[in-house]
Amino acid sequence: MEQFKKIFEGNNSAYGQLILTGETTDKGKAVGKAFIKREAIPDQLWQDHLEGKDPALGVIPINENNECRWGCVDVDEYKLDHKKLAASIKSHKFPLVMFRSKSGGAHLFLFTSEFITATLMQAKLKVMSEALGFEGSEIFPKQTEILVERGDTGNFLNLPYHGGIRGLRYAMDPEGNAISLEDFCNNFDNLALTEEQVHEIVVTKEVVKKVEAFKDGPPCLNKLAAEGFGDGSRNNGLFNIAVYHKQADPDSWEDKVMESNNKYMSPPLGFQEVKQLMGSIGKRGYDKYRCKDQPICGVCNPALCRTKKFGVGFEEEQMPALETLSKMNSNPPQWFLNVAGKRVELKTEQLHNPNLFAIAVLDQANVISPIPKAKDWREIYLKPLMLSLQETEPLESLNPRNQIENLLYDYTVHRSRARTKEDILNKTAWTDEGFTYFRMEDFYAFAKRNNWEMDKIKTGNLIKQLKGIFVEEIRMDLKNQTPRVIKIKSMKEYKPELSNITYQESPF
Repeated sequence: MEQFKKIFEGNNSAYGQLILTGETTDKGKAVGKAFIKREAIPDQLWQDHLEGKDPALGVIPINENNECRWGCVDVDEYKLDHKKLAASIKSHKFPLVMFRSKSGGAHLFLFTSEFITATLMQAKLKVMSEALGFEGSEIFPKQTEILVERGDTGNFLNLPYHGGIRGLRYAMDPEGNAISLEDFCNNFDNLALTEEQVHEIVVTKEVVKKVEAFKDGPPCLNKLAAEGFGDGSRNNGLFNIAVYHKQADPDSWEDKVMESNNKYMSPPLGFQEVKQLMGSIGKRGYDKYRCKDQPICGVCNPALCRTKKFGVGFEEEQMPALETLSKMNSNPPQWFLNVAGKRVELKTEQLHNPNLFAIAVLDQANVISPIPKAKDWREIYLKPLMLSLQETEPLESLNPRNQIENLLYDYTVHRSRARTKEDILNKTAWTDEGFTYFRMEDFYAFAKRNNWEMDKIKTGNLIKQLKGIFVEEIRMDLKNQTPRVIKIKSMKEYKPELSNITYQESPF
């Protein structure tokens, strides 16, 4: 276990876990709720992970210094030929270690023997993933810089060997055969690179160049062309291909459709079916991609599609790359998002409103982003980000219940106290026979001066939930007035104990 911990060392102040729901997406990816805990990883969780106990352990590769000892390309293709990919990695002479992912895809790891900058790790993984034909795959670390001072932690990746080799998340040798945890750990020193060796990884432009079946077309069609169009999806698949050809080859698009039918449909659609399909597309207004139908919806990537010349919405102003949405469950919440590779902090209203979002991104990242329609913003950009949301619990001391208790303590104990109950009208708290009384509006004004952001109604409801402290709200006769006052149990004043340690006085 100790060797495993050393290999996958990452952020030492937080870790992640994924609670699986048992469901899968249209793409075959396991669905679950991801959350991050702000504490060092307990040794027991490392042991539980290797024993296969749920939930699996996730480690954030980037640390507080924006450095890492490992990185990973997440290949989300679940009909993956692992042996073929292993051969491709070997032929490119890339220093990547392939692991099978929990959904049947692959995680391609780059390990180092020392901490290197996240920028260097991410850059090398990106060019290698493109060379292998996985442009656009998720890369960990997802950030090159995290906003530590604002509570940001970065994103985690579920570790391999959950349940050992029986958990199917195992490493593979250069031939694509499974490797036991013991053998992987014993051979690790031969796999880890120095920083100098990472710098020396070179991928030529000729290698990176990727051939698309439908050049500059929707990524969904290129993906399906490589994987195949399933039974029952040929008609709609060819319809979308025809829309592409009509845009890309307006003078010969019908001939191109016939060629694509024979090349990509198995078996090809009949001649009359194809002619009828092209007749529909030839009508004005009908030559639009059908993105919400199978097989397109299962592999749809609308944000990437908009960057393609013959994709959906290409002629519109382009949105910068939006990735890795994280939420700090504080009050109010904090949101963190990668925008064009830069980490941005957002309020809830800024995330929800495309106008406010554009202003926040311009302020923090010096990036100009378009302002799409509210519906497009939610459907095309925000909803896909929410599917992979990682939530982080704030420090316990920042829990609203703890904060309101501390404010009550300061208000009723550490301020000037009322000598009589009438002094409550002077915005002070009065204590008598084990109970303390104060007006809600006076306490709320005090809380606001101390950076409390919750509104008055929610604050009152929160006080009522403080078991062992809140008693009731009553009417009290005060100088011919009967204001409502809050009654709580008196809070005991705590006096810090002085240390008994004596120090030797300096002779100078």
